[in-house]
Amino acid sequence: MAVSRLRTDATTRSRLGPAVIAGLKADLWAVDCQTCGGPLGRWSAPALDVGEEDGLATASLHHPRCRPPAWHDHLLDSPEGRARLTWRAGCARLPAVSALPVFLVNPSYECALLRKDGGGEWHTATLDPYLRLGLSLVSASLTLDALPALRATIDEDRISVEVVDGDSVTHAWHDVPLRDEVSSAVRGLGKVLVGVTTKLDVRGPFAEAALQRLMGERQVALGVAGLTSVRLPAHAQTLTEDDFDGKLRTEAIALGAAVLGQDDPPPEPVLAAALSLCRGDEELTRALSGRHKLAAVFLVSHLYGLTARSAANRPRLYGGVHIIAPDAHRAQEYADFFAEALARVDGPTLGRLGADPLSAEGAEAYLADVVIGTAREFRRALTAYHAHGERYLLHASRGHLALVVDHGEAGPGDPDLTRRYARVATV
Repeated sequence: MAVSRLRTDATTRSRLGPAVIAGLKADLWAVDCQTCGGPLGRWSAPALDVGEEDGLATASLHHPRCRPPAWHDHLLDSPEGRARLTWRAGCARLPAVSALPVFLVNPSYECALLRKDGGGEWHTATLDPYLRLGLSLVSASLTLDALPALRATIDEDRISVEVVDGDSVTHAWHDVPLRDEVSSAVRGLGKVLVGVTTKLDVRGPFAEAALQRLMGERQVALGVAGLTSVRLPAHAQTLTEDDFDGKLRTEAIALGAAVLGQDDPPPEPVLAAALSLCRGDEELTRALSGRHKLAAVFLVSHLYGLTARSAANRPRLYGGVHIIAPDAHRAQEYADFFAEALARVDGPTLGRLGADPLSAEGAEAYLADVVIGTAREFRRALTAYHAHGERYLLHASRGHLALVVDHGEAGPGDPDLTRRYARVATV
């Protein structure tokens, strides 16, 4: 918990005054002694040790027996240099706070920076180094462009964020646990909103209301970190039986088969391949060819396309099926097959890439429930949507399942493209 009782000496009380000391109580958290590293204890009254030089000061917490409260006329170690300093972070989707997933970090539990203004008054300044690198206290002024000073990486089920100044990493928060749905959101958008604050204990789920309040009070430094690398376990993007209720999966596949069966009912091997693909087994679908493969891909796309829209029938963030074909000819073949089948039923919508992604035609196609194009066309669209920020945030997020078709021995195509999807199958 934030410090409720604090041992201070007379010099510190005189120089800082009651308002600044009250601010330090709200900023500092009694976790570990910055001398011995042992726990300070929940009900303890830690000693405040302050070192000041040229209008900058550090204030840190200690066991009174390890370091009595005192004011020193020389600068102590900075928070960044303290090996015992505690930081905690979490990453979540908080729609009420931001359109982006939020990486929230308290970087300095037991130490605060202080700065003296031109009038000789002291103020807490722990967030100043982040503001100097481009983070903002005003959420309304945020753009969705990634800051050069922030970079994020995903390694399996962990996310790390680093703050860089030139060629130096000044702050690093590594291996923060990441839930699957949040990982999918970060990968889908290629970025994450970083919030830095000393006003919250980020040990568990953090309340959206509390974070919103602190943002309104300008107590959170905010900036967007671009996702620079992703490493996922081999199974992370595999289709699984748990993606859908068994009854829904069977009914959706049967409905898709009925749509196709009006002219040419899909044979048993096609149905078996589609159901196996829904369980993560790609081999049966890969073994098909011609219209039989088209039919199996259609059945799976029809199933996953059902989740591409909200209850209000609007395109859902991170939703939709993307069929990535090896060339324009095969993409058009799939588009023609799907268009003919979907014309018979009020089901998923279909989009074929090719037009300028920022044109009305191109933007509408990309928001379809099932989108078909080449890797180059998908990459072109994503680049355009990422470059145009908040206006195309929905577009930049789209794509839950990528079906990479007919790549043969070439494998799954471009991993820099497919790693952003929650589910990927290569058939």
